[in-house]
Amino acid sequence: MLVSDKPTNSPRSAPPLVTTVVPVVHVVDDEKTIQTLFTNMGRILPYEFHTHGTAAEFFADHDDSRPCCLVLDLNLPDRTGIEVLRDLAAKNSRLPVVFMSGMARVSEAVNALKLGSIDFVEKPFDLQVMVDAVNKAIGLDLERRHAAAANAALARRFQRLTAREREVLDLIVNGAANKEVAAALGLSPKTVEVHRANVMRKTQAGSLAELVRMYFESQSTG
Repeated sequence: MLVSDKPTNSPRSAPPLVTTVVPVVHVVDDEKTIQTLFTNMGRILPYEFHTHGTAAEFFADHDDSRPCCLVLDLNLPDRTGIEVLRDLAAKNSRLPVVFMSGMARVSEAVNALKLGSIDFVEKPFDLQVMVDAVNKAIGLDLERRHAAAANAALARRFQRLTAREREVLDLIVNGAANKEVAAALGLSPKTVEVHRANVMRKTQAGSLAELVRMYFESQSTG
């Protein structure tokens, strides 16, 4: 039996997604009934469901340019689920993984979580439990991608600065006044004011406080 026989209401679908690309849910399980179940979930969730019978099929199909998550079974014909997680970890993959099994030991569940699985769902599972796990995984991947895009946009702003503007910036964010910057760099205060204005314009900072925050944020994500 794939779904528990506890009475449930119709599964809650996901809230509207802030993305122009349809997310993909990769399901790796060699049981045809499980594959059919997830294919049918595509009727209630705004995602594409790609089902795979082996780990090799998944790796051949996986396109990291699209928002996605992985629902992974413990026992596969060509690999174990733990081995797949180790392969992903070796590639520094940040793909959210929902691990599922009908016979997993506690140690295997712990290993799955240590290797990056965000949820462990035991078979037979309640359909709503799996829907919630998939929604959580896709939401996490979207959050990560949005954060990465924001960090990249921020980095591009600072990359527009000239070498001299960068020198001025480094001194300003560390508390130096215009006169101190001028003395340190051998410039006139007027020239420092021009460079400072360019820094504010190119980074799109609305205030000195915002500039400082953006500067250290770009340093931590660079």
